Amino acid sequence: MSEKDINEKNIVLIPCSGSEHHGELARQVAIHLAEKSKIASISSMTCSTIFLKNILLEKEQLVEITKNHLKHSFIIVINGCNIACASVIYKHLDVVPDLIISVQDIIPKQRMNLNDLNTFKNLPKLSEIKEEGITKVIEFVLQELKNKGPRINKFNEN
Repeated sequence: MSEKDINEKNIVLIPCSGSEHHGELARQVAIHLAEKSKIASISSMTCSTIFLKNILLEKEQLVEITKNHLKHSFIIVINGCNIACASVIYKHLDVVPDLIISVQDIIPKQRMNLNDLNTFKNLPKLSEIKEEGITKVIEFVLQELKNKGPRINKFNEN
């Protein structure tokens, strides 16, 4: 955990916005945590893609507003895969997450033979996100929060 003054009543979830299975799984996990979990009352989500857009379009005021909001928050980045785009976007601007999760470490990706085009046809589809996958990642995130994060045990399950 970083050495900042963390407001334990403000958890910010930053999921991957990827267009493949693990990226969508990361996004669904963040939505569930922010809306339906025991930390829902103290959580919000932000989008790394929107933040990156503001950087690229040189919307300095919007970038600073986002960075100010994050300054006193407990930040959880949920990367879809180990390329870790969501983490890299925020690291570029010296925003240090308090907890980084990789969905790929919890639910390993299917190994691909890049020389076989059928491999891509057989990858899990976005529409095939399974509730048990979402639940498995959520449980992992909540356990990591319990071990490393703000005191979440006092919050009731919604």
